[in-house]
Amino acid sequence: MHHAPLLTYLFLALLFLIGCSRSAESAQDLFKTDESAANGDLEFLSNGESAGLASPSKPEEALSSSAARATADTSRRFLRTGDLRFRAKDVVRTTFAIEELIAGHGGYVAETRLRTEIGHRYLTLISADSSLETTKFTVINRLTVRVPSAALDTTLKSLIAHVDFLDHRTLSATDVRLQLLRDQLTRSRIAMHETRLSDAIDEHGNKLKDAVAAEEQLLARQEQADEAALHTLDLEDRIAYSTLTLDIYQREQIRRELLANEQNIEVYKPGFFARATEALADGWSLLVQFSLFLLRSWSVILLTVLAYVLFRRFIRRA
Repeated sequence: MHHAPLLTYLFLALLFLIGCSRSAESAQDLFKTDESAANGDLEFLSNGESAGLASPSKPEEALSSSAARATADTSRRFLRTGDLRFRAKDVVRTTFAIEELIAGHGGYVAETRLRTEIGHRYLTLISADSSLETTKFTVINRLTVRVPSAALDTTLKSLIAHVDFLDHRTLSATDVRLQLLRDQLTRSRIAMHETRLSDAIDEHGNKLKDAVAAEEQLLARQEQADEAALHTLDLEDRIAYSTLTLDIYQREQIRRELLANEQNIEVYKPGFFARATEALADGWSLLVQFSLFLLRSWSVILLTVLAYVLFRRFIRRA
């Protein structure tokens, strides 16, 4: 009779233990899910911070752009320019690497301005005769490079290897076909006008005054034609070679140097006891020198003594 309640209690206890174990497993699974989500968020934040801006799936795409890619439409003539500012680990080494990179893509460095900007400099007295000079500085370089327009996108993708933190990237592609057409039309009009002026000078240039005025007008037209031709050549050069401006900087660095404290010159003078010891040593040296002088002059001293003795004897006899 008493065994039935006992079995009932054991059965209830077993059900309670099974329920607790399932609750613990569910809580553990939930913790793992939250932890994996948190790790994913941390990884996303870490990747975003290392690139400076929102990083794409591929690092090289951070600097790539459709404005830098060559198009199949040959009727359009694009003038491509770019402006980049980024932080590097070492500005000097990065500059050398970028110069080699630009040369490898068929470009050249038009200008480079490597400089050190001092943020703060101060002296700290660390002893009676020494000071510590602390200098906080930043190394900066501004590069202007020209690369073939066909290799612009490839060059930008190669630059990502040297970027530690990207501040900004500005790329532009300006279609200048209308400017080229304007220069061509200008040269055509000027050429026609030059022909008419030349014919007029040949036919009606009998008077010197009229001939000089016509020649001056012809010269002015030729100068306008030259300006239009030079402008066309400049556009063609800027179309063939894109211009990139790179502002490179690195983290602020600190340099410390130990210097002598020249302003506190009094601390270099010895104290009283040191100077007294030196005075006694000088006195002893003078005494030694004087004794040596007497020893060197013994013959003179002996003759002087003999002369004095003889002189006294002669005086007494007298």
